[in-house]
Amino acid sequence: MCIFCNIVEGRDHGYIVYSNDRVVAFLDKFPITPGHTLVVPRTHYENFLEISEDVIPYLCTAVRKISIAVKKALKADGIRILTNIGKSAGQVVFHSHFHIVPTWSQDPDIMKDFVPRKEQSREYYEYVQKAIIETLKNI
Repeated sequence: MCIFCNIVEGRDHGYIVYSNDRVVAFLDKFPITPGHTLVVPRTHYENFLEISEDVIPYLCTAVRKISIAVKKALKADGIRILTNIGKSAGQVVFHSHFHIVPTWSQDPDIMKDFVPRKEQSREYYEYVQKAIIETLKNI
């Protein structure tokens, strides 16, 4: 079974920051930078090229909204938005998803104990989740 489907359907835990009837966003379990968030369609599609055209506007709107929130919540200088399509492109989980990866010109305080691509502490996930959710209330 797909790990992202399990999170979307509530069978596995995910630090969800946004959800509607078409899209779910949650923190990456192995973040590249603090605040690294994934945005996925609720329906399983292997990659972006397979997504139903009626879902794309909802997905893109959510990616934009979450990107704004992540940037503001974590006081990032920039954001990388990317999706990988196919194993050769680096796709690891074959459920379409967008990565929202905040960037900074200089390492922020939140980077102090952060180790990229490693599972972080529960406190980290809860802190970032709360910050993004609170910021989304004003977007």
